[in-house]
Amino acid sequence: MTNPNAPKILINCSNLHVGGAVAVASSFIDCLSRFEDVRAEISLLVSSLVLKNLHALGTDTSIFKSVVVLDCYGIKSMWQGVDKYFVGQDVVFTVFGPSYFLFKRTHHLFGFAQPSIIYPNNSMTKRMGLISRLKLRAKFKLQELFFSRADQFVVELEHVKVGLEKLYFFKGKAIDVVYSTVDSVFSQTERWQPVTIPDTTSIKLGIISRNYPHKNLACLPMLKHVLRERHSLDVDFFVTFPEQEWQQCTPFFRENIVNVGPLTLTQCPSFYTAMDGVIFPSLLECFSAVPIETMMMKRPLFASDLPFIRDCCHEHAYYFDPLNVDAMADVIADYYAGLPAAHEKPLADAYEFVQGYPGPNHRAQAYIDLVLKAAAQLQHH
Repeated sequence: MTNPNAPKILINCSNLHVGGAVAVASSFIDCLSRFEDVRAEISLLVSSLVLKNLHALGTDTSIFKSVVVLDCYGIKSMWQGVDKYFVGQDVVFTVFGPSYFLFKRTHHLFGFAQPSIIYPNNSMTKRMGLISRLKLRAKFKLQELFFSRADQFVVELEHVKVGLEKLYFFKGKAIDVVYSTVDSVFSQTERWQPVTIPDTTSIKLGIISRNYPHKNLACLPMLKHVLRERHSLDVDFFVTFPEQEWQQCTPFFRENIVNVGPLTLTQCPSFYTAMDGVIFPSLLECFSAVPIETMMMKRPLFASDLPFIRDCCHEHAYYFDPLNVDAMADVIADYYAGLPAAHEKPLADAYEFVQGYPGPNHRAQAYIDLVLKAAAQLQHH
């Protein structure tokens, strides 16, 4: 990837520290490292966690021009001087923006996955107090401003593109859709890393997620109690929160839920394998890999009956009203009241459905094509 006339590209993941965004960035770089004919000089600016994931995946990062580790956090990254790494680059691709910088020195492509910006009046914000709601609105307005400094965007589903095109700051900007995917590690059992899950006789339902308010995970302890009291069903719920988030949870939550801590991408398949099903009560998403990973791992998905999930899963999930714990419990109890043999075909159908999603190499190729196209257009100007 070294050629003096080749475009200079920086892939920026220095702002990614958690969840699905880290997995997407790691998968993209891992695929890119194995592409043989990328006519560009590619440098990486990655967070510690992205680097940890790359090591776990066995990625050969030596083929990139440089690999710099920098942990940027929100607007503080302006004082960390993140933009000095942009100097001399033809195109900077921030896999999930925004990137915060003072001086715009190069062409920027941002990935966009911030649902609160395109859906400001959602069921999560409606439940908040006025002060909290105003603070959140101010935060996302600031983010929107920094997002708007990009020259072009890439999103994971059509509904996100449609939402962005309605916003003033994004009018006239190029917005491409590159569909997300299940990483190849899910089909390569030899790369799976173990996860310690307590052995219990109860039904195990889990979710790989941070504890963001829009994930609606505060409902899980009450759901556990309703399942036991109304349906005589013992269910243990498993989450993957970082220690700081776990400590911020209420004592009631921590007494009733099991936290296995954050996972690397190579540990995710082991987590799904240990579960009897996946719970996904989210109120708001641009896209989440959890539903398609669940289908890939042939586990039942109990999910919010909202358009962004139906877009992704069609009829291959067991849908509930995420604001009604009794309704959630009914759906889960109905499923486990059935005989295991009755579930085999629906799970096989869901697995077949998810095979229709593009593979990780296809996504990586689509990303790098967007970047190289932008670089080529700049050279012509």
